[in-house]
Amino acid sequence: MRRLVLPLLLAFLTLGILIAIVQQVPSANGPAEWQWPYHPAGLHGLGLLIAAALMVAFTWWTAQDRTRDARWALPLLIALGWVLTLDVARAETGGFRGVMEALASRHIFGFVFDEGLAPDTRELLADYPKATADLNQHTRTHPPGTLLLVRGLDQIGRRLPAPQPGSNSLSALAAECLDREVQRAAVRHRPVPQPPPAAWTLVLLALLLPGLSALATWPLHRLALHLGLPASPALLAAALWILVPARSLFTPSLDQALPFLLLTAAALAAGPGRWRPVAAGVILSLSFFVTYGYLAPAVLVGLLVVVQPLGETTGESADRRQVWRRAALRAVLLAAGALLPWLVLAVCTGYNPLAAFEDAMAQHRMIAVESRSYATWLLWNPYDFALLLGPAVLGLAAAALVPRGMRTPAFRSLTWGWWALLALLLVSGTVRGEVGRIWLMLMPFACVLAAGAAAERWDRRSSWASIVLLLQAALLLGLAANMTFMG
Repeated sequence: MRRLVLPLLLAFLTLGILIAIVQQVPSANGPAEWQWPYHPAGLHGLGLLIAAALMVAFTWWTAQDRTRDARWALPLLIALGWVLTLDVARAETGGFRGVMEALASRHIFGFVFDEGLAPDTRELLADYPKATADLNQHTRTHPPGTLLLVRGLDQIGRRLPAPQPGSNSLSALAAECLDREVQRAAVRHRPVPQPPPAAWTLVLLALLLPGLSALATWPLHRLALHLGLPASPALLAAALWILVPARSLFTPSLDQALPFLLLTAAALAAGPGRWRPVAAGVILSLSFFVTYGYLAPAVLVGLLVVVQPLGETTGESADRRQVWRRAALRAVLLAAGALLPWLVLAVCTGYNPLAAFEDAMAQHRMIAVESRSYATWLLWNPYDFALLLGPAVLGLAAAALVPRGMRTPAFRSLTWGWWALLALLLVSGTVRGEVGRIWLMLMPFACVLAAGAAAERWDRRSSWASIVLLLQAALLLGLAANMTFMG
């Protein structure tokens, strides 16, 4: 009977929240201070049903431990995850038009419009706070990497064939949305980029952002294997990530693509080899150039780098001092890999990362912290995080704190490190609301912890893992059908 307590509790919590969302109960979408708004219930499109049916069938197959020797399983899961996200976006109110309008908007995504208004790269980097003072809040609160990446995509987009007016293509739809945004800015006497962004830039972003969120499944799977999970639980972790609601609901957003870099760095950090920490540090450096949100979860990468040598020791025969020397060396190599690109950037361009960071944090506090109550979000942030991760995944990740079998030092350290980091972030009050989006990059680690806990508690032929996946799929579709997350 005790074995049924955890799965029944997970099912009860998920179904309870899902019923509240479907019934559009007041406050189930957040406190009065800030909410994800409800919309008339409904999803559209046969493609969504097909993708959902394929995903449910494949995730059930995954949970039943029948893919241990199938090399096609992970690539197929990535492809299905990409298709599922695009189909969810298409099925929601507004469909792909809503996606293109969000990318074109000066206020929702912002980077596409701002890259044409920002000065040339050298001037931009020389004094980033001054160069972005009149741009969108997202540009002002992020480092320059995102703006420069969008600028690079725009250069590619300008080389593609011009969209045909009146056609049903995505590029024609993007051009229409861009024209409307340019006209809206002109009417309000706001600056307009000359020339305007390429329509294909929006199309590339609309495909690339969900694609990277699905591709993050690959380093997540590698990380799970490095942490000591067998093949089937590692694939279960990947399937859980594909069905995390936040991964698909925040299309199009930078946040859904961010886990790819973090997980790649974590997978490198958790693996053996002297130069892996350097590579992990370089990837972290690149991620810091895209968003400051990586600074907190970078602690997890450092933790994995340090504890990796502990997994190679053999008890009494191991020289503990030598192990800790190796751990210290790996930490130094990680720091060197993370700092060196920034030093080169500062020397070559005059970019001042500290000044840019201080200005961005001041802007963030003014926009999203000082205007919201600490006490309110001390209670509602955990709910928002659980809602968009999935109560079943978060509950299993909590169960991982109570081991039921032998674990590697890396898995034990990641379990306690992840929960300690989440608790510190919640108590800090540095983010008040929207944590289901802003902390999306922490969610893949919860999937790994959840898969490990499920493997310890349930027989590999048990139906409970399949039920958790079905609960995740139902929650994803229920949220998409009733609430607006972008726009």
